[in-house]
Amino acid sequence: MNQNTTIRRLRHDDADAVRELDKQILGQDRSHTWDQYVERFLAVSNLDSLILPPWGAHVADHDGQIVGFIFAERQSRGYGLPPGARIVAIAVHPDYRRSGIAAQLMERLCEECRGEGIEELYSVLRSEDERDQDFLRSAGFDDASIKVFVRKP
Repeated sequence: MNQNTTIRRLRHDDADAVRELDKQILGQDRSHTWDQYVERFLAVSNLDSLILPPWGAHVADHDGQIVGFIFAERQSRGYGLPPGARIVAIAVHPDYRRSGIAAQLMERLCEECRGEGIEELYSVLRSEDERDQDFLRSAGFDDASIKVFVRKP
C-alpha cells in the first residue's frame, strides 16, 4: 500500500466522498438504498464526537481523498444466519485497485472483529460476482455451508 494511504474509521465529513466513490464505481448513485446499512453511520450529526464510534465502517484515505471503504454489521444468530459479522460493502477506486487497499480495509475490519470477540466474518454475493469471489478467497474466505433460497414475488 502507498505510504500516503491510511485506513481509518468513517467520519461524518466522509459521507459525500463515499457516496461519490460508490457512484463512480457503479455508474449510478445507489446511496438512497443504504438506509439500513450506511446511512445509519452517515446520518449522525457528528460521528467524531461519539463515545463509541460506528462499528465496522472504515475508509482508505489517500492524501485526503477517499479511495476505498468497507462497511460491515454485526450479525446475530437469528433467522438461521451464522453468528458474526457480515460485510455489507467494500469498494476501491479503480485507479487504486491492485495496490493492497482492499486487503488493508479487510484486515482493519478483521482486527475490529477480533477485538470484539467475533469469530466469523462473511459476505453474501451473487454467483456471477466472480471478481468479488476471487478477492474474498484471496483474503482467506471459504465458501459457506448455508443455502440461500430466492423467489420472485
